[in-house]
Amino acid sequence: MCRKLVCSVVLMVLALVAVMPVAQAQQVENLVLNHSFEEDEVIQDDGAYEGWWTWNPAEGAGSVATVDEADSIDGARSIRVDPLGSANWHFIVAYSTMTMDMSKDYTVSFWAKAEEPRPLTVAMKAADNSVGAWNATPFDLTTEWAEYTYTSDVLHTGVKLEIWCAATDVPLWLDFVYVYEGDYVAGIEPSGKVVPVQAADPDPATEAGDVPRDLTLSWTPGTFAAAHDVYFGTAFADVNGADRSNPSDVLVSEGQTAAAYDTGRLEFGQTYYWRVDEVNAAPDSTIYKGDVWSFAVEPFAYPVENIIASSNASSDAGAGPDNTVNGSGLNANDEHSTAATDMWLGTATDEPIWIQYEFDRVYKLHEMLVWNYNVQFELILGFGLKDVTVAYSSDGADWTTLGDVVLAQATARADYAANTTMDLGGVAARYVRLTVNSGYGTTGQLGLSEVRFLYIPAQARQPQPADGQGDVPPDTVLSWRAGREATSHEVYLSTDSQAVAGETALVDTVVDAAYAPQDLAFGTDYYWKINEVNESETVSVWEGDLWSFATQEYGVIDDFESYDDEENLIYEAWIDGWVNETGSTVGYLEAPFAERSIVNSGRQSMPLEYDNSAAPFYSEAERDLGGADWNARGADTLRLYVTGQADNDPAALYVAVEDTAGQAAVVTHEDPQIVLSTTWQEWLIPFGEFDGVNLSSVRTMYIGLGDRDNPSAGGAGLIFIDDIGVGHPASGQ
Repeated sequence: MCRKLVCSVVLMVLALVAVMPVAQAQQVENLVLNHSFEEDEVIQDDGAYEGWWTWNPAEGAGSVATVDEADSIDGARSIRVDPLGSANWHFIVAYSTMTMDMSKDYTVSFWAKAEEPRPLTVAMKAADNSVGAWNATPFDLTTEWAEYTYTSDVLHTGVKLEIWCAATDVPLWLDFVYVYEGDYVAGIEPSGKVVPVQAADPDPATEAGDVPRDLTLSWTPGTFAAAHDVYFGTAFADVNGADRSNPSDVLVSEGQTAAAYDTGRLEFGQTYYWRVDEVNAAPDSTIYKGDVWSFAVEPFAYPVENIIASSNASSDAGAGPDNTVNGSGLNANDEHSTAATDMWLGTATDEPIWIQYEFDRVYKLHEMLVWNYNVQFELILGFGLKDVTVAYSSDGADWTTLGDVVLAQATARADYAANTTMDLGGVAARYVRLTVNSGYGTTGQLGLSEVRFLYIPAQARQPQPADGQGDVPPDTVLSWRAGREATSHEVYLSTDSQAVAGETALVDTVVDAAYAPQDLAFGTDYYWKINEVNESETVSVWEGDLWSFATQEYGVIDDFESYDDEENLIYEAWIDGWVNETGSTVGYLEAPFAERSIVNSGRQSMPLEYDNSAAPFYSEAERDLGGADWNARGADTLRLYVTGQADNDPAALYVAVEDTAGQAAVVTHEDPQIVLSTTWQEWLIPFGEFDGVNLSSVRTMYIGLGDRDNPSAGGAGLIFIDDIGVGHPASGQ
């Protein structure tokens, strides 16, 4: 029976099982006793070789399989395996003996996960070793519990199950192991597999900070939710305790259908709590109470960081002006110490002492907090500053006096908190200078403990893509966190950084904090910045930083990740010799149909078997692309990866492309030995080689072996294809 018919029968069986009650679906006889490791038994090095046991040669010495009572998918236990060895069979977890009927097929099903993604191979073998392992099946484990299964014939009546755990030392867990007669049966679920009925994945994430005050909450609905009750407030107890009968003024939306809620404008610096109860559809309308989540809204103003402090006064080593901006002496409660080494102390000169602060950019300054000089005898000696004049500048050359201020004297205590706050009025400044008019003493030495500047975020920030990010899809939408008072946003974007910095590359002025470029190209470096605009403000334009990103070199035509063994079959997307009557076979005859161990990236590649020994003497797989535009986004190159096997017969590897008008071109790889390579080879084909084909309307792509135009008898083999895409190599490649 051909694989297409086999698969159809399997899908029909699965469809019938899917409509069975779960209890009926679970009526299989599991040949594995202690399938969830809940019963005590010796597993490690069990010389009786009955039930669960382990085996390893010298190469796997030190491997360990232990019962894990902290992590499982069924019951309270699983098996944790810490393997050693360079080959997968260097440490084996096995189960025996199972009595089987050699005229029947049997299904192996197990649940597993790993500390990091890793391979695992499972096989059956004669318990007395008279018949070697058959149908060894590789799997790719992830970091989440998942079910893995395969169905096989049997070659002996007394069988053991072998799980080959080595080849990598990444730990893995095994649980809920089933072996039963017949094809795979759906609906056999471990007790720990929970169907999510509660709301999940809150946005913003729980305990998130610095959340914008204009906010829409969102979440992933429970599996069966038909409606949602949203609770929202500033007290955890209220949000946690409320329900429909006792809303406590925090049930802000009852029975809404959307999985999102607009909070309106929130208070600066406030912590909010929220909960979503999921309501099932009628007739039961069960309500599943959700977890309480929280987030903190952005503060009104932020501290300026990375400040450079300087002074015209001389200071001893370790007592320079940097001590006023480096946090030295401050504890978690912003209380300053009395240690002189945590402060600045300067000696007077012939001119008035000043201390100056330089920021990394121009800021809209809100307040200045001051901790005055705070040694133990400050109230007697009076080193602290008293009368100062505050001036500011945007360039360090032209200065404007903001005003005079009296700085409160420090307390000379180790719990000293800032006791002077000066309103800076939102001035735009990169420099602030304090000129000392008098101090609290007459020693000729003057100092400060700490100074903190707070700013209102007027510039655009938090760009997406992040500054310097690579591999950005060319259809990306640029976004950013808007300046606090911006009413519009000037978008500058170019491949020329100077054009952006010099503001000659304005592409649009937008109202929302997002911009969707229409012409980003593959494999290109871009520069951009956002100027925030509000014509009614004193400073009407706040210039943004220069950001950059690089677009990905290639977009995906097929990376083979989407194929499965039930509905989206690889050999139905890539038509092979079963249909086009060439010598090709796409995929394996038994599931999994895609290759899951030999991959260039991701978890799957396409096996392509060729046999050119009979007419038509070439082998070809074809994929309908439906008029795809390969020229979009500046693409000029087709890329694919190929690897083969050392025992393949040499054959010319080619790619053919046909447009919707029927024009076709064939490009053959220059090396006929490429099919013998056992390492992945990148093949780049410039579009110019597809002469005469309209690559803006590609109907079909072919991958073949042999010579379709001048066929002659040839050999056979198996190659693998992965990561087919079109794009543009980045400059320098």
